[in-house]
Amino acid sequence: RDGDTIELGSMAIRFEGIAAPERSEPGGNEATAAIEALVLGKEVRCELTGKRTYDRCVAVRYLNGADIEAIMVRQVFARDCPRYSGGRHAEAECQAAAEGATIGRISPLPGYCHPR
Repeated sequence: RDGDTIELGSMAIRFEGIAAPERSEPGGNEATAAIEALVLGKEVRCELTGKRTYDRCVAVRYLNGADIEAIMVRQVFARDCPRYSGGRHAEAECQAAAEGATIGRISPLPGYCHPR
């Protein structure tokens, strides 16, 4: 669906701890293409959290044992969303920035990601 939501059959599943740009925003089409390349036609394990956001179930997802959220952050297609990740991808985001990543400049952290 986009860089932080996938569809499994008729179920939309939102990543719990990242924020990717929307398709209409800078970097959004690239984030969508990145998640498609990672998961399309592959077996993805979803750990549902029991939470919902809009029409989506919320989950942490894995591909071959690797956290897909962490992959998206390391590859600079998404940002850590501390309010929901507990900061578990902050180090990956800082490392990407130190290596020259620019997502922070083109995709500001959405307000809903800031701790309350």
